[in-house]
Amino acid sequence: MIFLKKFSPLLILILVFSIKAQAQEPNFSMYHYAPFFTNPGQIGAVEDVRLMLNYRNQAIEEGDNFRSSSISAYYPIFIGNHRLVIAGNFLNDEASDFVSTNGGLLGVAYSIQISSNSALSLGLQGGYFQRKTGSDYTTDDQFVNGVFDPTIVSGDAVLNQNKSYPTLSGGIYYEVSDESGRDKAFIGASIFNATEPNISFADVEDDNLPLSLKATAGYRVYQGMKFSVMPTMRWINQADNNYFNLGSRFGYELESTEEGPKGVSLGLWYNTNDLGVFSIAYEQPKFTVGISYDLPVGEELNAGQNGIFELAVSFRLKRKTKAYVPQEISPPTSSATSMEEEPEVEDEEEPEAVEEEPIPEEVSKQTEEEVNEPAEEKTDVVKENDHKAGSGQEADTGHITEGTNGTGTFAPELTAEEKRVLKETVKFELNSDHLTADSKEFLDKVVAILKNKDQFDIELTGYTCDLGAEKTNYELSKSRADIVSQYLRSNGIAADRLQVKAGGESNPVADNSTEENRRKNRRVEFKVVY
Repeated sequence: MIFLKKFSPLLILILVFSIKAQAQEPNFSMYHYAPFFTNPGQIGAVEDVRLMLNYRNQAIEEGDNFRSSSISAYYPIFIGNHRLVIAGNFLNDEASDFVSTNGGLLGVAYSIQISSNSALSLGLQGGYFQRKTGSDYTTDDQFVNGVFDPTIVSGDAVLNQNKSYPTLSGGIYYEVSDESGRDKAFIGASIFNATEPNISFADVEDDNLPLSLKATAGYRVYQGMKFSVMPTMRWINQADNNYFNLGSRFGYELESTEEGPKGVSLGLWYNTNDLGVFSIAYEQPKFTVGISYDLPVGEELNAGQNGIFELAVSFRLKRKTKAYVPQEISPPTSSATSMEEEPEVEDEEEPEAVEEEPIPEEVSKQTEEEVNEPAEEKTDVVKENDHKAGSGQEADTGHITEGTNGTGTFAPELTAEEKRVLKETVKFELNSDHLTADSKEFLDKVVAILKNKDQFDIELTGYTCDLGAEKTNYELSKSRADIVSQYLRSNGIAADRLQVKAGGESNPVADNSTEENRRKNRRVEFKVVY
């Protein structure tokens, strides 16, 4: 197409060099939805398989725009409590229909779980881009005696040029959540274009893509039942220029569902480049849609720069969970050696019968009396031996761990009924840590057992199903174990006998494909510890 009848090569050069930095690295206003262009370490905060789309249209003169389009995908891999996130991005930049840039980025970030509610992510990303100028333009040398001749090929040196170059960026990102798994605070720092690649079409020295430093931070100052306020800040240093985004995000929860909350997020910021930024986003577990508008508030910006429109869309393609591994419950063992594998027996010959020696009558009578000895007396002996031995070894029996008396002899300190009770679990409703009447009735039986058997402690581990965010489930599982612990303490069980642990959505007893199975996984388990 014919863009101009006459287009001065000098103006083209001015346009090319004036936009080179900004067009190669879009600084999205809704930067929390654009990890690739905010902080490579922030990629590690993505918990699910995600697809993100970003678009930004910025006017620079009448009819001239910067347009940035980006699509990125994220795939987390769980490694214990930590997370490795692999991500890819494709970027297209267009400046005034004359200069365009196309390329891709590959990023990897490792998120280290510092505590139950905080994580540190380290990220690195590399990219390769091709920058080119258009060729379908009319220039002065294509006119003869004032008449355009389409058969004449333009000899302008700035047309139809290509330049390829690599980029390298890295960052660190630290985030803190509250007991419900909601974002409480974050801080991050990153460096972009660390190698400062040359992007000149004519291989001019010192015509490099400038190194860029970025920092972000936010802290939630208010959290109500539905409403939240989180002031945020972003600083960018690029090509010897500094500017800040200062403002806040405001969240409002519309409803809570099985998969997570639905809500609206508003953003208000002031950009020190004399821009006021307003954003609104609708957020739910499976997708998020956000738009923003940057409005010039300074007199130095001309009428052509009348605003910047931005769109961000995020899809959760798949909920990432740990693999389901059925939990087998081992039967109680009668001795320390019974846990070992039995030796193989050859079938060629049967062992010869050995004639039993007669047992003296006095010895036989004594053995019979020992067998008929009351269980209470034997238990007291075992209890005394346990205290003398210090602590016994543990033999895992599913939810129950029973001890030995220090000599390898099994100590049967729980009756069959008591074992059955402690193998049961406390069940909870979805997104709840409240005890039902049935749960309290069951816990009363546990209280009775603990009061009669003061020689062991109890380890309480809470679990959840896989619905909702992983961090939220971890905190909910701890809250469930705490609730059970509080109930036991309120009914006379000493606090030092109770150990509370959080298992989150790990170690499911059933796969989470049905609501019935998910209900089984929302539980608190008991483990006897001597």
